[in-house]
Amino acid sequence: MKKSIQLLKKTTLLTALAAMAQLPALADGAEMPKTLSLEETKNEPLVTISPAEKNKLGKGQVVIGTKDRPNGRRWVTAKIKINAQPQVVWDAVHEERKSDPDLAYSKVLEEKNNEKTIEQKFQLLPVIGTSVCVIKSNEIQNKRIDYYLLKSDRFKAVEGSWILQPTEDGGTVLELGSYIDIGVPAPRGFVENIAGKKLERRVSSVRRFAEAHADKAIAHSKPEAQIK
Repeated sequence: MKKSIQLLKKTTLLTALAAMAQLPALADGAEMPKTLSLEETKNEPLVTISPAEKNKLGKGQVVIGTKDRPNGRRWVTAKIKINAQPQVVWDAVHEERKSDPDLAYSKVLEEKNNEKTIEQKFQLLPVIGTSVCVIKSNEIQNKRIDYYLLKSDRFKAVEGSWILQPTEDGGTVLELGSYIDIGVPAPRGFVENIAGKKLERRVSSVRRFAEAHADKAIAHSKPEAQIK
């Protein structure tokens, strides 16, 4: 009986962590100094891809990894190759972010230049139940989205980025990186494994939407830059 209860708790935690990975991504108000500003992130290089990763991406695989950030946090990342130009993938990313089945509502509280402050309510989350989050989002059109949590009634920290890198064949490599702290003690490896699976599902969803809506003439035109 004791082992069954422990297994149930572990399974429930796993399910909760998987649901948490659906949030966009960056940090609690008390930790705001650790969050990278738009000025810092816009000068970062786009997606960096090793030869081994490029080979896997070319075969249609999703590459899961980790990335250490300047603020001391380690993000889980998912990279995918999409046969569509960045502007098509950009639209697909926004569609994916709106289609979260756990999202009760999303409303813009403030919008100025490339920045938005958004309030979102998530429902039916295992263990947590519901959560209202206020998120700050910085966007550079067709290139990247960085966002972080201003405040939440549940989460301790959430941060991350969507980054789009055009390829020389007219496609796009999309990288989604995320860091999440729900305030529940759990082994890092366990949390990162669950987050990686969720990120893989999200970028795969973006690819399906983008490739289904890509204009073939645009998709094979000259890209802005090549992968390094």
